[in-house]
Amino acid sequence: MAALHNNKTRRRLLKIIGVASIGAISGTALVKLTKEETLKKVTWKGIALGSPAEITIYHSNQREAENILSDSYKKLVELENLFSLYNNNSQLSMLNKNGYLKNPHPDMIELLNLSKKYAEITNGAFDITVQPLWHLYNDAFTKTEEPPLDSEIEYTLNLVDWKSISVDKNIINYEKKGMSSTLNGIAQGYITDKISENLINSGINNTLVQLGEYRGIGDHPDRRPWRLLLSNPEHTDSIGEIEFTNAAVATSAGLGTPFDLSGKHHHIFDPKNGYSANNYLQVSVLAKTAAEADALATAFLILDKKVSKKIATKQKVGFEILTNQRKRNIITSI
Repeated sequence: MAALHNNKTRRRLLKIIGVASIGAISGTALVKLTKEETLKKVTWKGIALGSPAEITIYHSNQREAENILSDSYKKLVELENLFSLYNNNSQLSMLNKNGYLKNPHPDMIELLNLSKKYAEITNGAFDITVQPLWHLYNDAFTKTEEPPLDSEIEYTLNLVDWKSISVDKNIINYEKKGMSSTLNGIAQGYITDKISENLINSGINNTLVQLGEYRGIGDHPDRRPWRLLLSNPEHTDSIGEIEFTNAAVATSAGLGTPFDLSGKHHHIFDPKNGYSANNYLQVSVLAKTAAEADALATAFLILDKKVSKKIATKQKVGFEILTNQRKRNIITSI
């Protein structure tokens, strides 16, 4: 399960490209309009989720496009301020600090319930309460440049238990003192879904949202599926591509945030034993929502392939694995 950390060296550009559903679609990724309706490109650039971000909308009405951008950015910031561990006043930070959170925001309730849902689906492989393990590893490598002792890991595992989070509309509570959570394994997907929904409700029906994870709404404006190149976490080259329409893609890889140069110790922990998961280099999941793809990509990096395949079949998602032999292993697809 991914734990949030302060290593921002592998930040990605976050992008949203949207086209308003006006008229027929041309082969140049633009909408055919009359002379009176000139398609305008309106772009916002800034920082979101700790990374450079860009939202671009093609629309016939610039004022309306600017309002859509403003609404989308406000929603993004609102959600980030709920779920971020970098913000000491976020609802997640307050929950971790106090062990409870009164009057939680509806999105906080929804996301924690989703987290518990995918924890149950994956038999605990996805578990947001692994944050104490991240603190343990981070402290050990900061002080000694060595992993923590097995006895320390075993002791810390007592605080890793998704079943010990109670979620109610009036209060969220940890049932064990000292527990803490990270939403880094699902929040980016959840935010991607919410921004996508906001754009759809604003009349943007051909959209690619990239906020750490990807969600394609409709097809590409040139009448083809969206195409996503898959990178090799050990190199900068591509290992292939995924095509998708009205679906989301998320990728999980331990090498994205290692504690040491070897990459053996990293931020994706197996909640069963407290060690970094090293069965595979990378897992990509194709699902209907980015939140589901995000959570399952983390879990499938930990689980045995046969177990992941059973879950994928039941959830009707596709996934593929990059093994330690750098070989793509396409297991199933939706």
